[in-house]
Amino acid sequence: MPEATADEIPVPVRRALRLIEAHPSVVRVTADRVENSAATLAVVEIRTEMANAWRAAGVSPSGVREIEPVSLLFTAGYPLGAPGIHLRSDFDRSHPHIQPSSRGGPPEPCLVAGSPREILRVRGMGGLFEQLVDWLDKAAMAQLIDPQHGWEPVRRDGIDDVIVADAGWLTRMPTRDGGCLAFPAWYYSYGTGPMTHRIGLSETAPVALGQNIVAEWRFVRVGETGYRGNTHALVAWSGKTAAGQPFVADRYLPETVSSIDELLARATELGCREFLEPKLGILQTRVSASKLRMEQPIAVLLLARRPCDVIGTGSPIEICPYVVELRGKDALAKGSGKPVRSAMHREEVSPELLRRAAGDNGKALRPWTLIGCGSIGSKMAVHMARSGRGPAAVVDNGVMQPHNFARHGILPSGNMVESFWAIPKAFYLAEALAPFKHQAVPHDADVVAHAFDNRSITAIMAPDSFAIVNTTGSASVREALVLPGVDADRPHVVEACMLGVGSVGLISVEGPSANPSTTDLICEAYRLIHADSVLRGEVFNTEAEAIAIGQGCSAITMPLSDGRLSTFAAPMAEHVLRLQREGLPGAGCLLIGRLDADGLNQKWARMEIAPRVIVGDGNASVVRLSPDVDETIRREVAARPGSETGGILVGRYSDVTNAFHVVGTMPAPPDSRFSRDEFVLGTEGLKPMLQDLIEGSGGALYALGTWHNHLFPSGPSGRDVKTAAKLSISQYFPLLMLIHTPTGYVHFTVEALSAAGNPVAPGKEGRK
Repeated sequence: MPEATADEIPVPVRRALRLIEAHPSVVRVTADRVENSAATLAVVEIRTEMANAWRAAGVSPSGVREIEPVSLLFTAGYPLGAPGIHLRSDFDRSHPHIQPSSRGGPPEPCLVAGSPREILRVRGMGGLFEQLVDWLDKAAMAQLIDPQHGWEPVRRDGIDDVIVADAGWLTRMPTRDGGCLAFPAWYYSYGTGPMTHRIGLSETAPVALGQNIVAEWRFVRVGETGYRGNTHALVAWSGKTAAGQPFVADRYLPETVSSIDELLARATELGCREFLEPKLGILQTRVSASKLRMEQPIAVLLLARRPCDVIGTGSPIEICPYVVELRGKDALAKGSGKPVRSAMHREEVSPELLRRAAGDNGKALRPWTLIGCGSIGSKMAVHMARSGRGPAAVVDNGVMQPHNFARHGILPSGNMVESFWAIPKAFYLAEALAPFKHQAVPHDADVVAHAFDNRSITAIMAPDSFAIVNTTGSASVREALVLPGVDADRPHVVEACMLGVGSVGLISVEGPSANPSTTDLICEAYRLIHADSVLRGEVFNTEAEAIAIGQGCSAITMPLSDGRLSTFAAPMAEHVLRLQREGLPGAGCLLIGRLDADGLNQKWARMEIAPRVIVGDGNASVVRLSPDVDETIRREVAARPGSETGGILVGRYSDVTNAFHVVGTMPAPPDSRFSRDEFVLGTEGLKPMLQDLIEGSGGALYALGTWHNHLFPSGPSGRDVKTAAKLSISQYFPLLMLIHTPTGYVHFTVEALSAAGNPVAPGKEGRK
């Protein structure tokens, strides 16, 4: 029981001690106030789990006693802060999961991977104490390292100095024969007393420690207390044993190195002293022959080969980094007490690191090309680059302007304040992605002109792209991507854009062989939106039409916050990442997302879009028929056996590709006539029906022409041509006549190209 009186110990601490005392592994608890302090020190005697044979000796082979006293220091900050937990001063520090200590204090067990304070808040004092009991039990059984989970790296928490380098590069460096190489490095040091150092080295060729190496070390002052400059790093690793096997450092040692002599001793333990010591000797010679203006930090990294993979790395190589501050007459040989400081290793930014941080398995995937480096495109590129999967090529012929930064994924660069509006967006984005160690080739190219002039866009695509991601929202770019020749020369197109005034998002994924194509998919999207009264009101409302049609969709004219746009850009990027990992679907796909009025709830609906029924050989016009429309026509024909029937075709016409994208039908008006010899389309109620279609879709969908059937295989009749010529006068693009026959479809077009309305001859018919 606590020895201090109840009044002397704060209530939260008394409550914690009562809970601890009730634990079945606790033998005794004593507690008292720390003199001249608001803190309480409790000593908890814990019975550890061990074999009966060890109990007779009172200690396990790993040095853990049957009854272990553990000190818990409750400061005035408890219970918001966790108590300090310390083992007895002579507890063996060679156990893993012990916090490093350079001040000679009692050992501190590392109980959790995160913060003990957070464990206390989430699981309470009982959860934190249970971790302590479990730690002691595993220490007694020498099971704090489980080879099945990997080698526990030496704890380096609380160390101020940091070495930044790509772990993948370092762990690939060791050879069978051992060695020590010098590499150029940079540093940043700061502080008013002992300096704190940040030293970085990147994957590059090793260098010799030549006569002029000290003269190469230059520095500049940063602020009042900082310096930055260039330096060198020594990287050493072990070779083979006398038996010819790789040297394996299988003994866990706590981080206690504090001098050159201890560094060399540690290098002996790790099997690399014979390679490190000569390099230090050369360095000592160079430094002694020079006059250093100030202390020069250098990095020393020992690469230890462990008996199993280091936890979380996939490599048996553990990186043990140190910092040495060199002066003119320093001794760097055996027996030197020259101070050495332990450092922490931190990964250099790299795609591999970013992939691990994103929970990615890291395997190589095919690259992708981004078309459109504006708001949506830049944000998707940044999201995916932060996941280590950024675009390999970025394409945009626009330049950055001040208003672009209202929603752009890249911040204005300080050194470009006066000229950023003259920088092409593609180059600006590629430069911004470079610090992620991500190389995106920029193309300041007009996709439309490039596609039209070359009938190919491979020159502005990343080789072997799994997809082109089009974020321009441009109908012109969309049409250019399906030009004959272009569509056969490129990978699938994935389109991501926002519709209306920022409450609806769209993702479309082409099917195999661009069927359905990106233009087919946008037409299907218009149809689906038109069929949903809520979506229709958001996408095709007056405000959206005024912006999209009357003023242009720029950052100034579209009242849309960066946050609103980002709510769609993030899931769009995640979907492209999923496609890259898992592969493209076997059919076309549409995803339509909507954001609720509260700006928080977002819902996405996914629809599979089947391949188009192609009518026509492509030499003249071509009809790209939705399978749903094909089914509707066949059903209508079957419903009137022995008679011709028909209706109205709905969709969009592309004058770029001379293609009719048919996504819907309208039934024949009630005054239509059906007979064995002919079908005559009526007019009753037709005008308001067509007007509602156009107004309800914002002009995105309209009537393309008519369809009817023939009872026998045949082309258009004379009556068909005359009817088409009459109807074409009221239409400002070719009128489509689609004929269903027992052997397939036939189509022809008629167009009035003069003010007098004289129709030209029908276009060449096509069959399916």
